[in-house]
Amino acid sequence: MFTWDEATQSINLPASKVVALFRSMREVQLALPGVPAQQASAYLCQYQAEAGVGTVAVFHLHKSRLLAFYLSDPQFVPEQDINNLLDQGLNMVESMGFLMTDQDLHLLDEADQEMLWASLPLKAGLSQEEAVAPAATPQKQAAPRPVEPAKPAKPAPSEKNASSANPSSNNLEVKKASAQSVNVTPQVAPEPESTENVDDLLAAVEAMRAKRPGLRARKTPPSPEEMNRRRLKLRETVGRILASL
Repeated sequence: MFTWDEATQSINLPASKVVALFRSMREVQLALPGVPAQQASAYLCQYQAEAGVGTVAVFHLHKSRLLAFYLSDPQFVPEQDINNLLDQGLNMVESMGFLMTDQDLHLLDEADQEMLWASLPLKAGLSQEEAVAPAATPQKQAAPRPVEPAKPAKPAPSEKNASSANPSSNNLEVKKASAQSVNVTPQVAPEPESTENVDDLLAAVEAMRAKRPGLRARKTPPSPEEMNRRRLKLRETVGRILASL
């Protein structure tokens, strides 16, 4: 079982401590508790610590500039039990619609391992500039609005009649402009298309998972009795081959 730990913001460890690292192949629309639905990336990481090996699933929500760390329960286990938690983490992340791929960190040399690990937001977390950026944009957009009131200094006598008629027309223009602005805003976010895309993606993920024979199926080492039985069978087979020559 994995639970969201809001206190965790990063995994500040060297790449040599990372046991396994998975990353989503593409972004998926995701909604977490208290966070609106948006495009997100997913990671699954196992790392060595003093208490054992930890397993964490991380979701990077791009619009909210948020990293959600889901820790396993128990958080740390002995090294011989990490495969079970890795399978549980992959099942949880892929059930949300993500397709995960192994980064094969152990196949890289030390320099490439550090470069890959440092390029991900898991090690250092999100910077303060990224966290402040969404709050600064609405203020810049709201600044240029108070430009409408423009009054003439002193209208000429011949233009008084026209100016007396202009306020009503100006009011009508302002009302039309406001009505147009109200009609434009709801058309920005086409929700039906996004939900249809999510449904299609989830259906494709389920179809691909159904074709796969099993999630990270592992073979347990044979018992001593099984090894002896295989040896005897091999000897009988070799004896028959030699007798037929």
